Amino acid sequence: MPTDLSDLRGYQPVAEMVGRELDLIGVQGRLQDPSVRLATLTGAGGVGKSRLATAAARSLADDFPGGVATVDLPACGSADAALKSTEAALRELRAEARCLLVLDGVEHLTDALAPFVAEQLDASGHLTVLATGQEALGIYGERIVPVAPLPVPGPLLEPDVTDVQDNPAVQLFTRRAHETNPDFTLTAENVEAVVDICNLLEGVPLVLELAARRLRLYPLQELVAWLRRGGDSHLSGPVDVPPRQRSTLAIADWSCRGLTGGQRALLARLALSRHGTTLAGAEKVSPLTATETADALEALLDRSLLTIDERPLGEARLMMSRTIRVYGLALLDEAGEAEAAAARADHARHYHKLMRSLEGRFQGSEQQRWLRVAAAEHDNVLVALRHLKDTASPLDQAALVAACLRPWLIRGALREGLAWFDSAAAALQAEDRDENEETLRARARLSSGAGALTAALGDHDGACHHYRRAVSLGKRLKDSRNGALASARMGLALFHCGDRAVGRSLLTAALTTLDAQGDTGGSAEAGTALAEVLLESGEPGEAAALLDRSERIQRQHGEIRSLACTLHTRARLALRGDDEAAAQAALRESIGLYDSIDERTELPAVLDDFALLIQSRAGQPQRATRLFAAAEALRRRTGVKVAGERWERLQAAVSELRRQLGWTVFATAWVEGLRLAPEAMAKEALAAVEPGRAEERTEAATLTPRQLQVALLVAEGMTNRQIANHLKIAEWTVVNHVRNVMRKLDCNSRVQVAWAVGRRQ
Repeated sequence: MPTDLSDLRGYQPVAEMVGRELDLIGVQGRLQDPSVRLATLTGAGGVGKSRLATAAARSLADDFPGGVATVDLPACGSADAALKSTEAALRELRAEARCLLVLDGVEHLTDALAPFVAEQLDASGHLTVLATGQEALGIYGERIVPVAPLPVPGPLLEPDVTDVQDNPAVQLFTRRAHETNPDFTLTAENVEAVVDICNLLEGVPLVLELAARRLRLYPLQELVAWLRRGGDSHLSGPVDVPPRQRSTLAIADWSCRGLTGGQRALLARLALSRHGTTLAGAEKVSPLTATETADALEALLDRSLLTIDERPLGEARLMMSRTIRVYGLALLDEAGEAEAAAARADHARHYHKLMRSLEGRFQGSEQQRWLRVAAAEHDNVLVALRHLKDTASPLDQAALVAACLRPWLIRGALREGLAWFDSAAAALQAEDRDENEETLRARARLSSGAGALTAALGDHDGACHHYRRAVSLGKRLKDSRNGALASARMGLALFHCGDRAVGRSLLTAALTTLDAQGDTGGSAEAGTALAEVLLESGEPGEAAALLDRSERIQRQHGEIRSLACTLHTRARLALRGDDEAAAQAALRESIGLYDSIDERTELPAVLDDFALLIQSRAGQPQRATRLFAAAEALRRRTGVKVAGERWERLQAAVSELRRQLGWTVFATAWVEGLRLAPEAMAKEALAAVEPGRAEERTEAATLTPRQLQVALLVAEGMTNRQIANHLKIAEWTVVNHVRNVMRKLDCNSRVQVAWAVGRRQ
């Protein structure tokens, strides 16, 4: 029905918009541009297109003297009724002056509505149309304005209120939660749960609001658990909103209305892919022909049921919101048991084949690319594994598990990976009591992989157990090469367990065998391990010779992860010889190599050693503190343990930093380190001053008086809104000032701004 908005100048809606300040400015700018005659806000259901359009129209009522009118198209019920309501709304406007027509919810009506709107725009040079919908009208000259969900905090380790209080998704949920329960505020006790909810619900405003209403029934922690179990598919809301927005099920049902059978079938199969899939992946799991699949994907993209996530260093992915994914899985179940089983089998078959084909590409010149591919498909591979565990042979399951070893090691999926290796090994042993050669080889690979994961976790006793089994299976298979590799790895594990003589003996014998087999890569790995043993045994000369050889081989073959490990050992050797420059150079290269493949398991140990170096010899205690904290945060995520003398040394270094810096500065730097994203940790380390050089990082560019004023208020712990109220300026102006302050001071967080301003006073 049409509504005249011309008398609503200055009116503020009951539900305040949150996190849309810049979006609102963008829409206002387009409407104020006389050359823009038609702008359409597009996006998935529930992102707030209607509210944004209404706010823009109300704020610009004075710019349209001919009037502002809106039509709620879904309320019209049919295409004919929608056209009649649109005609009635146009009659309310004065055609002799500039006027604005807001068409809310054009999806499902574009075929009937687009020709009419085009005709009206041609007939009246004073008419501007602002449309909203999950798809555009498709009229020539239409300006499409995508509306995305609100930004979410992302995964944070021990989030702090000051870290997330300005995040739009957190702000929206907190405000709606307070409206539901006036006692609700964001606190140190509940901030982690709020962050989990915002991340889980992907920042979709309407879904966040519906979830906040559930605080009437559930305490916050129980709400998180309920949502994780899929409770968000049953979220319902108030009755004073359009029916299509009263629940998540209604949002999804309205969004998918009018899809063809083929489009619904493809949507259901794509819902099996968590965190999206590539175009090639969509084609592999599609029940349609290649041409039909391309057409269906285009239709789903046009309807905002899928979005494209462009990745600078990886292949673009087709993404689906959680709401639509849950709906798609329901469609799959409704299709019948046979179709659901076929869809899951096709999905598992594709990712089984993909990982098997990638396994040999995780080394060499293009390994970064293929490791990124494997990392992007991690969740899809887990879905495939769960399906294969129940439906496929143990050998098929074992093959997929073994293919995942290197990506799991590199990305730090250690406990999860170890559970799959153990499960696959148990299934193999139970299935084939005759133990033919194929089964024995699969068991040997699983034992060796489980040993690698266990050793990475710091459980060297457990690693010895797995490697011992791999060595035994290698002997039964007469596979001297893989048996020698397992023996070398067991030797290093035994050395770490304290059995130094046996460990050294095994490493020496394995190195001889691998050399005789011509396995240069395995020989280099064994050489580095033996060099570590020799270094700890007080034989640096022999260790240096082995490291030279291993490094040469690894550089020649492009063994990035192994080379980084060798350089780490070389740095420790250099420190034994008091060669600080050589040690720092080796550590820098090692950190850079690990960073190039997004390594998470071995990186903390290198960061620790680099922090020890710059703490004691480069005089950079704050950076050393941040690196110690970053390494600890990464270990918590991966489950890696540090024991013995090394742990005591790290604790002593941290205690000394606390004494040297004082509690306030130390705590600030420590929190900064904990908040570093894994991809930022290497950058933080490599920004350290090299030995013998003056401080390269110059003082930040001079802050303007207003920027300094804002920075000081940030240092006092004020939020953007509090600063805006204190200075009597707009909140979005404060946001821009804070961004400029952070850029000039080279800070990544408000905590760093507080410390930097304090340092400069």
